[in-house]
Amino acid sequence: MKTEKKKISAQKRIIFYFVMIIIIIGGYFFVFDTIYASAIYPGIYCCNDFSLSGLGPEEARTLLEIFIEGVDSNGYTFYANTELGEKKAIIYPNLIALTDPDLSRSLIHFNIEATIENAYAVGREGNIFQRTFKKISSIASNKKLDLIVAVEEQEIQQMLQVQFKELEKPGENVHIVISDSGLGLEPEVTGFTLNYEHATTSLKYNLEQFRSDGIRIPIVAQEPDISYGEALGVFVLAQEVFDRGPYVVSYQDKTWEIEKKDVGQWLEFGRDNVGFVKLKFSFEHVYQYLNTIAQEINIEPREHHIVIENDRVTNFEVGAPGLALNIDKSIHVIENAVLGDKKVENINLVVETAEPASLPEDVDNLGIKELIGRGISNFSGSPKNRRHNIRVGAEKLNGILIAPNEEFSLVEALGDIDEEAGYVPELVIKGDRTVPEYGGGLCQIGTTTFRATLNAGLPITERRNHSYRVAYYEPAGMDATIYLPKPDYRFINDTDHHILIQTKIQGDELIFEFYGTYDRRIVKTEEPEIYNIVDPGPPRYIETDKLLPGEKKKVESSHFGASAKLKNTIVYANGIERVDLWRSYYKPWPEVWMVGREIKNTDEADNNE
Repeated sequence: MKTEKKKISAQKRIIFYFVMIIIIIGGYFFVFDTIYASAIYPGIYCCNDFSLSGLGPEEARTLLEIFIEGVDSNGYTFYANTELGEKKAIIYPNLIALTDPDLSRSLIHFNIEATIENAYAVGREGNIFQRTFKKISSIASNKKLDLIVAVEEQEIQQMLQVQFKELEKPGENVHIVISDSGLGLEPEVTGFTLNYEHATTSLKYNLEQFRSDGIRIPIVAQEPDISYGEALGVFVLAQEVFDRGPYVVSYQDKTWEIEKKDVGQWLEFGRDNVGFVKLKFSFEHVYQYLNTIAQEINIEPREHHIVIENDRVTNFEVGAPGLALNIDKSIHVIENAVLGDKKVENINLVVETAEPASLPEDVDNLGIKELIGRGISNFSGSPKNRRHNIRVGAEKLNGILIAPNEEFSLVEALGDIDEEAGYVPELVIKGDRTVPEYGGGLCQIGTTTFRATLNAGLPITERRNHSYRVAYYEPAGMDATIYLPKPDYRFINDTDHHILIQTKIQGDELIFEFYGTYDRRIVKTEEPEIYNIVDPGPPRYIETDKLLPGEKKKVESSHFGASAKLKNTIVYANGIERVDLWRSYYKPWPEVWMVGREIKNTDEADNNE
């Protein structure tokens, strides 16, 4: 009997202790959850040693922004060592435009918001048991998260190539050369280049870890693909093709002569599907030649036109077809004719009808009835070139139709941004050189599209703010930057009908209007909240040979850094509410001066040596 009582008493004590442990653990986690209700859990680190523990989202954001500015402003060091010498260079990620702020941008983008969201989510995912385990794991051992960062790798690689090209010796295939005596064969050359892709991959890894180590650019051997011996037999055909020149291409009653020297420049060696060496055309050279002819042949189609009066569609006007030289097909025809066994006296170019952009068969059912969204931005004070580019870009978008459920890409809609498309270049400082670059004014297009999309309440799938605040796009948080190929600006037509984009310029205002069918959604766009104002810091001086020694010229005004929050609330006709919160981070941008490079005294330089 006593034994049974002892057993019951022991069981009660075990249950009591178990209940007490549960109560204590539950109480601990209740207090824990109360303390960390709006803070990141303990033991959470960003980039190994940067603690985010106990910080609220705003505190973590502010600290990361300050830390990033310190890392970013120092630039990133790269070095290389080859048989031609060694060199070290610092790449600054901020590109500075001399006349148009659209081209002033950063090539490195830290996604602070996503990084903080990842840190805040640790221990808060899954069911109650999973969350409890993750909390215990977080407290017991440190959780390390990478900083989320995007790198414009292609542009940085181009900057590195300029800096380090003197250390490279590119390899060359055997190739044809032209002289006064005819064609010749230049032997292949074994060489080496630098692996810039590896360099930018290493840069991204370092940035994710908040490391500032110098990055070594590795050497890549360049072995020729085709040797002199392999090409020697095919060279006989090249000589025959050259001797048969000149050649004539034509369209209707127009003819163009291809001189022998042009044919010689077109010829190069390649391999067929089996691997044998063959004679082929250089696509790039032939394309350039035919592109000049295309300007004499091509006739732009007259597009279909939708007439709008008083914010309503009133009529559809049918367009007319044009003509276009099909350069790809024409190259194929010319290549077959020129490289054939016999000379062809006349080679006909491939010219096709260029139809206007098609409209759905039943235009009355497009659903384009009324104005559903409008975006406006002001570009007063813009120089002549910027105004020109804004007009060209706006004209490209005018009349575009977006089908229901279609994702619209602004970069795809604009197409090529170059001289042939009608744009004019602006000057941009890249590292220690000034280069012409296309794309100025197009962020006015991106910003106006963003504002029209907000006003229409359409879902936005891709948007990036500018690297720093630009006067054209105030208030901060209401802008969108675009650049080919990235970043893009994208949104989805989630209405049940087509959307028509109409663009116009009135004075200094760019106006984009979206026409469709109003589905009774209500949109409320709040004024952006601007906070975390950061001083731009001291001026930056860049040496140049374009000014007299010691002469100074201010090329960029300073801009305070800031963060901005923009809230857009959309209530659909069925009562469902969607809230879009757009956060923007703008770097502090120092005043920038060009300074004429000082000329060293020759005697003094010799003495120093």
